[in-house]
Amino acid sequence: MENVMFDYQSFGEEMAVPAEVMRKFENEAHKEFPFDNMMMEIHILRAVKAYAKTKLRTAAIEN
Repeated sequence: MENVMFDYQSFGEEMAVPAEVMRKFENEAHKEFPFDNMMMEIHILRAVKAYAKTKLRTAAIEN
């Protein structure tokens, strides 16, 4: 990847987001922001954060 401002991939790995989910986030963000990499990256970061938060809530409810 070129000119990455926000390292969403490392963040996704830290949050244990599966690769197929990351690809879905990337595809959706690219469709929404085809010419703005910064907005695409921010959108993906927000999606990863929401995914991780939902995953944590689900784990807390199950326990």
